[in-house]
Amino acid sequence: MFRIFFYILIIAGVSYGLSLIEGDITIQWAGGEIQPSLRAVLLAFLGVFLVLMIVWTLFRMVLSTPEAFSRYLSVKKKKKGIEALSSGLIALGAGDDIMAQRHAMQAKKTLPNDPMTLMLRAQAAELKGDILQATKLYESMLAASDTELFGLRGLYLLALQQNEIEAAAQYAARAVQRRPDLSWAVLGLFDLQCKKHAWRAALETLKIASTKRHVNNKTAKRQRAVLLTALAQELEDSDMDEALKLATEASRLAPALIPASVVAGRIYASKGQMSPALKVLRKCWKLAPHPDLAVVSAFARPGDSVRDRLERIKSLARLTPGHKEAALAVATAAIEAQDWASAREALGPLTRGRPTQRVCTLMARIEAADDGDIGSVQEWLARGIHAMPDPQWVADGVVADEWAPLSPISQKLDGFEWKVPPEDDIISEETHTLKKLLAGLVTAEGLTAQRALEVSAKAEDDQSDSSDMVLVPVVKVTKTDASSNTHLAEKKDEKTSDDSLANVKEDAEVSDVGTVAVASDINQKTDIESEPEVVDAEEVSSEADKSELTEKEANNEVTVISASDGKQTEDKETAAAKQAVEQDVLDEPAKPKPKRRRRKRTKIFVAPPAPDDPGTEEIDDLETVDRVRPVRF
Repeated sequence: MFRIFFYILIIAGVSYGLSLIEGDITIQWAGGEIQPSLRAVLLAFLGVFLVLMIVWTLFRMVLSTPEAFSRYLSVKKKKKGIEALSSGLIALGAGDDIMAQRHAMQAKKTLPNDPMTLMLRAQAAELKGDILQATKLYESMLAASDTELFGLRGLYLLALQQNEIEAAAQYAARAVQRRPDLSWAVLGLFDLQCKKHAWRAALETLKIASTKRHVNNKTAKRQRAVLLTALAQELEDSDMDEALKLATEASRLAPALIPASVVAGRIYASKGQMSPALKVLRKCWKLAPHPDLAVVSAFARPGDSVRDRLERIKSLARLTPGHKEAALAVATAAIEAQDWASAREALGPLTRGRPTQRVCTLMARIEAADDGDIGSVQEWLARGIHAMPDPQWVADGVVADEWAPLSPISQKLDGFEWKVPPEDDIISEETHTLKKLLAGLVTAEGLTAQRALEVSAKAEDDQSDSSDMVLVPVVKVTKTDASSNTHLAEKKDEKTSDDSLANVKEDAEVSDVGTVAVASDINQKTDIESEPEVVDAEEVSSEADKSELTEKEANNEVTVISASDGKQTEDKETAAAKQAVEQDVLDEPAKPKPKRRRRKRTKIFVAPPAPDDPGTEEIDDLETVDRVRPVRF
């Protein structure tokens, strides 16, 4: 709007200016003259100027058309390349190697010289698994300064994937030399130097990391102490003075680092310098009591008697009163000195409750050497099998006897910790029960192991004595599926009978007297359309038995009775248990019986009686047992 108003003002001003111009202009030439007005001359001049401007503009447009067309194509191509790069990066993030490769090829055609194209192609090849092509592309980035670090990082990661530690260390070192402020380069180089046990080079890299704030001061001090300790352990045999210097510095940086104090104390003791050795050891003992510190402290002065070592350990233990390691150290030294009273006094508080394995072992040594009580020794050794484990050096779930600067699994620096390992050998109560079930000691319905053992022992005694009665399992079977046929064969051996009955469906229920009952729901009985399969049928010996069993078949119950060779008499325990089960069943509220569909008679299979079996004459007992319904405990 403002522009239109501005143009109107200009036109109005020009028109007004032309209106003020008056006068004529005389133009003469050889053939004559003309006298146009000054206003007409100005208008003609403006018209010619406008025509010339239009012609020049058209001329320039014609001349610049190819360049403009080329520029248009270039812009369009660049736009396609940028879209390909964007889509390729999205495909890389999604893990779609096929689309990433496709967009990388499109970017190569449209933007062949763009650094982003090289990056997309390299990462797409790496995602696809073409390590050779990815390596070539990363190496081509090293020529340009803007892509050198990207190429070094790509080559570093590829070398780590292929477990080429030396090559990865070289790429990381080159990146650190170029840019020390890159955390991945500095920390990666530090880890690789630790894996190669290049402790001195790792110390220099750690210094750079601490200067550039890649690690905090506390972590840097701890890692430096660990590196110095590892280097001191290597130099302890070859260069004792240098090892002592390194161990002392490590102990100063990390007073609670046990291996550093152990190495320093051991070297001081070998040099005959007992006082500085005890100073270093006691300083660490106050922060982290450890058996190695106690051992080095005990032998800080060679040639001392066992009594002197015991007194030195007692003075060391007084620095941490009540600590378990202090008591164990005193007990060990007292056993070496054959001071059984002091050893028992030291271990007394530790034997209460659940002692550890070391406590049980030391108590076994005391009992063997002091009293010579083999029973007590065996008792303590047996307790030690299931005792709580003692603290050990643990790193990534691996238990080691000695400390190491690196974890054996992850190769992480300072990975070992002095702690109690997981109690893998302690079995829960559920696991004990499961083992008993698998061994057949208890039944699934809650029969205790002790009761099962008693029943089994009694069955074996009854089987050996023909005058006693074998416990008779009563089985009530209702088949809910025509395909699930169960072959039941009663044998005289109760153990074999229990094994065969264990294969019955989950409906089987075991009573305390060895009675197994399997009963399905009454509604399931009405849905049965097929008759159970008859397997190994045998004739019933007497007509009375047949009529009795036929009457029970009408109630869809199958009773299998195995009788002994002797008289069918029950002892007092069996009768009492049976009466208790019967009483529990009879106390249950009676359930209304729904109408049942009539079905065909089911044949009954009874194990053949012994030759001298008098038969089932005691009908009252049979009816009593048959009335007992299955009870789930």
